Amino acid sequence: LMDRLKLVLQYFQSNSESISNGICIILSLISVKLYTSFDFNCPCLPQYNKMYALGVMFVPPIILFLLGVLVNRHTGVLMEEWVRPLGKRTKNPAVVKFLLSSMLQRSFLAPMVWILMTLLDGKCFICAFSMNVDPKYFTGIPNSTGLELIKIMAKVPCKEDVIFKNSSFRKAVSRYVRCYSQVNGFSHIFWCIFSILTLSLVKEP
Repeated sequence: LMDRLKLVLQYFQSNSESISNGICIILSLISVKLYTSFDFNCPCLPQYNKMYALGVMFVPPIILFLLGVLVNRHTGVLMEEWVRPLGKRTKNPAVVKFLLSSMLQRSFLAPMVWILMTLLDGKCFICAFSMNVDPKYFTGIPNSTGLELIKIMAKVPCKEDVIFKNSSFRKAVSRYVRCYSQVNGFSHIFWCIFSILTLSLVKEP
């Protein structure tokens, strides 16, 4: 099994630049498909909300990044250059830097797509940070339930919860946190565009 896996990785790594780019795009499309088909359900418990939501936001991108590194053709070339005996040709740091940069740029594409999807959607952000919102800025907080305030805030992502029946409080807090999430998402998009433009200008002679 390991030998077959090694052969598959060598096949991907030995192919042309266009195939390598195509694989990165496919991984990005897979990340979109996985996220849209994933039914996110917040635990709505103070001790689990943030851990679960941040796990959904960052664990799949780490896996996608590692997959991107494994199938990237520059990974094999970089490793060969790194472990190569010096011989008559000295190792060129510029070559290693170029290969590493190319590998990271392609490998980060699918993880960035996943993170941007979660930020623009806002569900994970609401689950993770609804407890950090100061409720005094919102009206209609359920105050006759006997629950501690932190538990009420932890239930904000759960719109079906009975404590929010006939209350606009949950919707107001959710909109507030979702706005923060989407601002972060659009900021990341602008940052990525700016970085790409800057890199393209730097590479020009």
